[in-house]
Amino acid sequence: MITLRRSMLFLPGNNQRYLTRALETEADVIILDLEDAVAPQEKPAARAMVKQALQTVDFRGKERAVRVNGVTTRWGEEDLWAAVEGRADLVVVPKADSEATVLAVDRIVTEAEERLGVPEGMTRLMPLVETALGVLNVERTAFASARIVTIAFGGGDYRYSTRVGTSADEVEYNYPETRVMLAARAAGKMPIGTAYYQNIADLEAVVRSARREKALGYEGKTVIHPTHVKPVNEVFTPTAEEIAFARRVIEAYESAEREGKGATTVDGRLVEHLHMREARWMLEVARKAGGLR
Repeated sequence: MITLRRSMLFLPGNNQRYLTRALETEADVIILDLEDAVAPQEKPAARAMVKQALQTVDFRGKERAVRVNGVTTRWGEEDLWAAVEGRADLVVVPKADSEATVLAVDRIVTEAEERLGVPEGMTRLMPLVETALGVLNVERTAFASARIVTIAFGGGDYRYSTRVGTSADEVEYNYPETRVMLAARAAGKMPIGTAYYQNIADLEAVVRSARREKALGYEGKTVIHPTHVKPVNEVFTPTAEEIAFARRVIEAYESAEREGKGATTVDGRLVEHLHMREARWMLEVARKAGGLR
């Protein structure tokens, strides 16, 4: 079954007003942030607010995620317990620099589930690969835990970690994002692209960023502002033209298969079994997104 994560909207975990606004968007995932968006002195209160929100707020079918503080910080373990107790769907693991980081999170979450009576394995993980070390170790990180369902690249901290430049076309992200995508795909996980930071008001740039990541094999993108949700969703949702072509591919391949053929052509393009499978996947994404009837 396909899970849509076209847009994953970050918001401070201690701001109820932002949560109310976020729930009015078409974001597939809401990420309640306990890390960068919350000042150190506010973290305990934010943790309590996030747990309460998870337990009482109607998220309207959106996936409920929590970005905890790093497991080596003084807040990380309590954040994980709060996320499990609130029955978060997904825990975002920041600075996922190695297999060891993910394994440490997995151990804490497993203990919390057992002691709090939460069904085993219910709490899933999304490692956030956002440093030079994280990119170099991502191949092992991707396979570190069965709880991992998706892996995200974090451009902001990566830029700080590596001192790479800033370009309009984000060419500096092509290598790390390709490496994260390959590791995710090899492990059977969903790759998620980085939020766009350069000019929040420039929605055309947000679209260009999302299109670049889609071309690199990504299925969605984290976003840091509600106005980014709609254009990002549009990029990662099949267009009417793509849907029509996918239908022709399936029809042509099934016809060829009945004739004992393993390949055919559609609009001059070679169509084999793998293209038929890709077309079916695209139609399922479109159906899940409400664009297919």
